[in-house]
Amino acid sequence: MDIKVVEEQHRSQLDFEAHPHSSLSECMTSPDLKVHSEWGAVELVEAIAEEWRQLCSDGPCNEPFFRPEWIAAAIRAFAGQQRVLLITVRNGSRLRGVLPLLETKKGRTSRVTGIRLRSASLIPRFEFVHDVGPDLADVVRAAWQHLRNLSGWDAIELVNVPEGGAAERLLALAQEDGFPTCQHEYAMSPYIDLAEQRPGQDFSRFGVSSRFRYHLRQGWREMSRRGTLRLRRTEKADPETLQHFYRLEQSGWKGKKGTAIACRPDLHHFYDAVVHSAEQFGYLSMYFLELNDAIIAAHLAFTYGGRYYPVKVAYDESFSEYGPGHLIIGRILEDCVQRRLSRFDCLGESTNAKAKWTSHVRRHTSCCIFRNTAAGHILRAETQLQHNLHQTMRRVVATTRSHVARLKTWRLRRPLRTAPANKA
Repeated sequence: MDIKVVEEQHRSQLDFEAHPHSSLSECMTSPDLKVHSEWGAVELVEAIAEEWRQLCSDGPCNEPFFRPEWIAAAIRAFAGQQRVLLITVRNGSRLRGVLPLLETKKGRTSRVTGIRLRSASLIPRFEFVHDVGPDLADVVRAAWQHLRNLSGWDAIELVNVPEGGAAERLLALAQEDGFPTCQHEYAMSPYIDLAEQRPGQDFSRFGVSSRFRYHLRQGWREMSRRGTLRLRRTEKADPETLQHFYRLEQSGWKGKKGTAIACRPDLHHFYDAVVHSAEQFGYLSMYFLELNDAIIAAHLAFTYGGRYYPVKVAYDESFSEYGPGHLIIGRILEDCVQRRLSRFDCLGESTNAKAKWTSHVRRHTSCCIFRNTAAGHILRAETQLQHNLHQTMRRVVATTRSHVARLKTWRLRRPLRTAPANKA
């Protein structure tokens, strides 16, 4: 069986290399829709950037992470030598849909060296960008039919896609055509609904529980005794402001673990690029919570389409007892209401800290499509196994942390033993 798999894989690769049109191909799927695909580099994204931005603005994919500047920055920072596959769907000259993918080859942990096409951006979410219209189903179907007939891939991985979006429709169409698929939960991303909120004086009102609201007010009062607290917002990405944020983030646990922006050159280049693009197109929002002249908490964020997106957060851990990370969120929420924003999108996975602000979540998944070949079925089985192992490890870690937290609480509540009196 292994010999058949290798032969099938090799034959697929030969077919891909033997057809010059694999690097640039067009497909007529209906009288009105034309699908175009091209292999290349980040320049493919930049060539249609203006049309792409208009597509985002006019349709439901009106988020900064779906825009071409975000995708281009991710490709430059993280793709290395991987090839870009850009698939576009047009109605005449009008762009109706765009799907940016990266070619990756994985074989170290697999018996089959499969060629995979994955999302060109993994953080914080990804989507098949499209417009609105009664023929949206035709646009998605046209893209799938083109992918189905395109040689040179064994698996397509669309990671961290919003529930109910076009990426999930691609998966459903693949299932209808008998292709092996799998879909896994990636994140339950929290958000705070601000549509019904009105400006007020008490920033703690956004907290879920009365106990948490009390701690917010108490933390602000105690911090105020140490000096003047103020919230500052800027839409400028000058080098000094950025460096203040990077240093603050690196000063905490992210710096110790090596996950801070300043610790990794690729992350540094990526965030420099997206911040300057956000400034250029007018959706950058950097917040700083300052105590006198010292920055104790900060958000690197976007305000886009009437929503607030905190992309990166940081705080001075020497003030942890006052909860500066929560204090700045409360003050930013108040400012968002003043600016008439409709949603504070927390991004990422749900955590205990985020649950103190909201119970609303939006499900995000990973959608995987595999060739209906022996190689594809093996890759699907391996993907499913890796997901199951990852979920098991997450449950074990969560359970362990819960037990450790309860143990610490029990030890703190134990009455201290009195020392025995000395005998004469």
